[in-house]
Amino acid sequence: MGFIGFKVQKVQNSLKAIERVDTVMRSQNIFLCPIYIILSVASFNSSSMAQETVDTPAAENSVKVDAGLTLSEEFTDNVFQTANDKKSDFVTVFAPWIELSLLSRDYELSFGADAEIGRYATYSSENYEDYGLYADGRFRLGDSLFAFGGLDYAREHEERSSPDSVNGLEPTKYHETSGYFGIGGQLNGNSFRLGVNARDLDFDDTPAAGGTTINSSDRDRQELEFGGRLGVAQITNGEVFVQGIFDQVEYDDKTDSQGYQRSSKGGQAALGYKGQWGDLAGELSFGVLTQNFDDPRFDTVTVPDFDVDLTWRPSRTTQISFVIERSLEETTITGASSYVSTSAGSRLRYRVAQNLSLAGYLFLTENDFKGIDRTDIYAEAGLGLRYYLDPRFYLDADYAFQQRLSDIAGEDFDEHRFFLTFGYDLEPNFETRPEDRARITSSEFYAGTQFGYGVLQSKVDGPRGAGGNLTADFGDQGPVAGLLGGYRTTVNGLVLGVEADIEFGDMEWVHDADRDFSVKTGNTYGVSGIVGLKTVASNFLYGRFGVFASEFESKYQRGGNSTSIDDRVTGFSFGLGTEVPLGRGLSGRIEYQIRSFSDYDIGAPLGANDDNFANLQSAVRFGVIYTFGAQETPAPYVAPTDFSGFYAAATLGHSTLQSDNSGPRPTSAAPSFFLNATRSGQGFSGGALAGYGWQYGAVYLGAEAELEVSSAGWNVERSPTGRIYSAEKVGSVAGLLRVGYIVNDSVLIYGRTGLVRAKFETDYSYSGTTINQSDKLDGALIGLGVEYSVGPRTHLRMEYNYTDYDDYEVDYGTGVDIFDSKESRFQVALAYKF
Repeated sequence: MGFIGFKVQKVQNSLKAIERVDTVMRSQNIFLCPIYIILSVASFNSSSMAQETVDTPAAENSVKVDAGLTLSEEFTDNVFQTANDKKSDFVTVFAPWIELSLLSRDYELSFGADAEIGRYATYSSENYEDYGLYADGRFRLGDSLFAFGGLDYAREHEERSSPDSVNGLEPTKYHETSGYFGIGGQLNGNSFRLGVNARDLDFDDTPAAGGTTINSSDRDRQELEFGGRLGVAQITNGEVFVQGIFDQVEYDDKTDSQGYQRSSKGGQAALGYKGQWGDLAGELSFGVLTQNFDDPRFDTVTVPDFDVDLTWRPSRTTQISFVIERSLEETTITGASSYVSTSAGSRLRYRVAQNLSLAGYLFLTENDFKGIDRTDIYAEAGLGLRYYLDPRFYLDADYAFQQRLSDIAGEDFDEHRFFLTFGYDLEPNFETRPEDRARITSSEFYAGTQFGYGVLQSKVDGPRGAGGNLTADFGDQGPVAGLLGGYRTTVNGLVLGVEADIEFGDMEWVHDADRDFSVKTGNTYGVSGIVGLKTVASNFLYGRFGVFASEFESKYQRGGNSTSIDDRVTGFSFGLGTEVPLGRGLSGRIEYQIRSFSDYDIGAPLGANDDNFANLQSAVRFGVIYTFGAQETPAPYVAPTDFSGFYAAATLGHSTLQSDNSGPRPTSAAPSFFLNATRSGQGFSGGALAGYGWQYGAVYLGAEAELEVSSAGWNVERSPTGRIYSAEKVGSVAGLLRVGYIVNDSVLIYGRTGLVRAKFETDYSYSGTTINQSDKLDGALIGLGVEYSVGPRTHLRMEYNYTDYDDYEVDYGTGVDIFDSKESRFQVALAYKF
């Protein structure tokens, strides 16, 4: 992937087009028509229509050739992106590209080609050769009118994470051909654009087990869009616009292999605003999108549509983008007409020095399938550094984390990827100025202690009965503590470090039934890389990624057969944290980590009937750090932060829901047997809070209300017969008190507590009975966090919350199950003070 780039699931099939545009724009400052980006991903998004006027043409004709290549070595810990039976591998990727640009007073033309060739060291079935060809242009028709158009052809492969992946012996390959044309310019002082986009997708058949072939021809289709956008009013700092799109999707086969008619027609309409407010620029739009399908079994989908695309440039070297967008995507999953994909996230680009850059991103995507009961949540995060050896040659070091959480058992996965890339651009990226090169400004050793709260989750997958299977989530929670030490250096304000730590914990879950099995954790050792930036008042915001080895003791017993495994298992971690100075060489820290470990087989009797255990951990840790040799040098004056008054905030969090599950499980051998097990699953949350605070010297008192939506939940599926049930917390409201102490006039360390009312949804199917139950449960919340200023009126909060909810029952006719749930949640909030 090279220097880390924007990547969300909803545009997976068009990722290469976006990355190509991003690469070209990064390597040279040529003009690219924004609507080309729109149409290359078959989405007439208003956020991409940034060019509202006809640019000043080039004074003279010119021809420009640019080219480049990258050679990457990648490591992935989950090649096939599965919850269990994970496989790791190294991948060598070679990616060349070339572009020819013709510029004149009346037109701008670009022709290019790119390729990406991947070779896996072990799993050669995953090898791929992707390539693309493109041409696009823009033509002046008058002082206020221009035309544009282009063609694009690509041969790609489908990612294993795609919900439509056919799980063949190799990835599904497909061919994509697209073209677009349109006109735009100014009309009575307002901008306008009209365009047409056509796209053809042709999927290859995929080899399958047993020498068979998976027929993918029923996915072949053509997509056609007609769209327009018109500015209707010029207001202060921007323009109000309306836009509309009509789209038609026509499949080659009238019915697919499952008998569904998947062709459809639909459209979008939206009202929006585009403008600039100081250092913040971009646009937002709100409207509706709808799609009507040929198959009468599919309901018409009509949902609110929204699109937010903002770019904040707080300094000449820093750019932060914020994106929220929604689209309706095609799928061929049985029973589903489509899925509504909603994405939200942020991307950072920071030029540390002339020859050193930092990039990072964090995105969440929800795919809500229509026609079936399935929702997938994707999280994607990454950090990347680019170091230029000279203006043409560079090295990239990247890390990327991806997680999918689904309410369908067995569809979750975690993946960690590490990249080391060597790259070359024919066109120099900058003019060498020795005084602007990266320099180390300080280095330091440090050590500390930490305590916190950890969560163990185990995904168990194994055979049951005559041809049956069990997929289930188990887990436990408990306190953790440990020691840490590290070394870090500051390069022009960018902090790079390496840290080693040991963590002591004792969490254990037990399943007691006709099969008894359990997992217990021990000590964990880890080494991590840390990348971060200093904010106002020397507060340190960082991301981390690393490798860990944790002790797992696993036992399994059935009848008279038993076995156990007590071994260290290697895993990888992704984390986010902040560190605040306390004085005299001491700092305080709060951070959150997500870890996934290699899976293993265990079972009784041994052999073909083994279960597969895949363990995950999450942990919030509070630490006190001492820096050796720290000098108490006067810091630049920063006005004391005022934490009093009204505020509102947006929140983003990661949670684990744990439920003590008990209920009757009679068998012919044990008719009175009673199950006691602990279920555990992860999820994401987002929401808003508002409150008011009073500041008395260094003491803070406040009250706030919080609204949250959540996907935290767990699944149990015993197929083809048996119990299938799941629980999910879908949202909550809370009234809370905050009490805190202000350190160094700039950092608020606080605790919070209060009452929560949460909605839980439980689905339970057994012996022909299906229950869909909603419960509103009360809970008591306690939390601990830190807050500080990152802008004139903007504050950043990081906090951990623990909530204990009331228990509830599910009566499925032949028995009653009881659930007693607890939630462990870490969240980040960005607050605005009024």
